[in-house]
Amino acid sequence: MVGDRHSCGIWRKSARSGVQSNCVEARFDGTTIWLHNSNTPSPQGPSIAITPKTWLTLLDQVQAGNLTPRKLNSPTLLADRLLIGFDGEHITLQDNDTPAVRYTLDEWHAFLDGVSHDGEFTLSWLLDTPANA
Repeated sequence: MVGDRHSCGIWRKSARSGVQSNCVEARFDGTTIWLHNSNTPSPQGPSIAITPKTWLTLLDQVQAGNLTPRKLNSPTLLADRLLIGFDGEHITLQDNDTPAVRYTLDEWHAFLDGVSHDGEFTLSWLLDTPANA
């Protein structure tokens, strides 16, 4: 994947995750979307690099209600590369042979609600610098 997980772009998480909470955290460097869990951020923790097209597919699936834990009773493959699953406790995202990034149900629900109700995580939202940054 093109891009550099340690360079340009600001890591963003949903306002619904709260100041002290951990959550799905994403960054767009202009060519690649990077994902990790803010509890185990890069470079120490695993991160996933996906294309904007795959990211937009993920957001469409969130908007359609297809990525709730109840709907993830079997792993879902998005855009032939991003595997999303639920093991009863954690949502996992994995791209090809990279280590999986794991989220608690609270972390995942903050992400889902941020996308569905608050318009967060769009490409323009990821590129925008938050007021508190």
